Amino acid sequence: MSICRLFHGVVLSLLCFACALSLQGQVRLGAPSYQDPGSKQWTNWAAPGAQAVGIMIVNLDNGDDENYYASVDQAIRATRQNGTFVIGYTYTGYGARDPKIVRRKIDAVIKNYLVDGIFFDEVPTDCNASNPYFPTQFLYYQELTNYARQKAGARITVLNPGTYSPSDCWMGITNILMNWEGQGLKNYEDNYADFAWVHKYPPDRFWHIVYGMTADQVGRVLALAKQRNAGWVYLTNEIGNPYGSPPKYWTEEAAAVEQQVVQSPFATAWPDSEDENGARLRGRVSIRWSSHLGSQWQIFLDTDQNAKTGYHGSGIAVGAEYLLQGDAGGARLWSYTGSGTDWSWIEVEANAELDPLGGNIRAASFDTAGLARPRALNYQIRALNAMGNTLGDSYVLPLSLTNTGLVFDILNHR
Repeated sequence: MSICRLFHGVVLSLLCFACALSLQGQVRLGAPSYQDPGSKQWTNWAAPGAQAVGIMIVNLDNGDDENYYASVDQAIRATRQNGTFVIGYTYTGYGARDPKIVRRKIDAVIKNYLVDGIFFDEVPTDCNASNPYFPTQFLYYQELTNYARQKAGARITVLNPGTYSPSDCWMGITNILMNWEGQGLKNYEDNYADFAWVHKYPPDRFWHIVYGMTADQVGRVLALAKQRNAGWVYLTNEIGNPYGSPPKYWTEEAAAVEQQVVQSPFATAWPDSEDENGARLRGRVSIRWSSHLGSQWQIFLDTDQNAKTGYHGSGIAVGAEYLLQGDAGGARLWSYTGSGTDWSWIEVEANAELDPLGGNIRAASFDTAGLARPRALNYQIRALNAMGNTLGDSYVLPLSLTNTGLVFDILNHR
């Protein structure tokens, strides 16, 4: 097994990890669960459930075992029924593996176990480089990812270059890009290139893995992962094979993820339209998230996507031209009239609503006309308690108001 196929994981002290992760904001765990489904190790990985563990990878002999095993099938079904995605594994040899063989491996794991997608390992960083089977590497992986998605139930693809890429070329053909997989905090600090294009995408499109670090370094790694827009993480102190079993503090690690204040934010927008009788229907923005805390909510809307304009006080990371504010009594949309850090707003008519959707899920919506018709915006969700004190913030997330094509929602799959 090659180095890039070998390393993923996490180990750290309970208190240190819980405190560090609480600062991270809607992190989800992606488990490189390279032990047989149904084994004790697999069961322990899956035990925390989907609120913490969003993705698990099934890897039978580096993806080369095409046989069907009833026990494996049963374990995968149980994991998926609990809400965690299970994706199959195949390696690509940096574009040098015959695509006919890769397709056969995809066929086998989907036919045998109806997995939710495919993890493509050993992906090059340069999408424009030549490929022995296609004119470019991009076309090679485009063909394979499209092939995977055409299979019943296979919605997710992950490409793993294991390092940063100077362009966003892979983002058009994959749901998640593993753009860091390396050893040690210092390596992660010094050698990761934080390209601006990464921050134009939601954090759930990126996965970072750091291995070979000590417990007291975890907080720093998590802070860097958040800064670098990675919504999926897996960390470990091991430099050997961490796939023998889950991390020592897996239960505590998962519990810390579940206790994040704002989790799994997702937004959609649709344009003005007409009903079957020709009556006008207003265009709307809808924002959904999960939280076990919070009785009041503020959603800061940066419609010019400039963090230095609009309201940028109280520690938020956007410059908000608008604010959607809500509690159990409903929601209201406000336009900013201040000079940057003073709290000065005027209400805008937008038919705003805030709805609990059951459990910890909440949703807010409003008319797009209330925003003076921007083409895109950035938003950040803030949770507050009944006294109006801030409990926590989400990442900054982008939303296009003009691209209304269907988008697969990775994090809100339950």
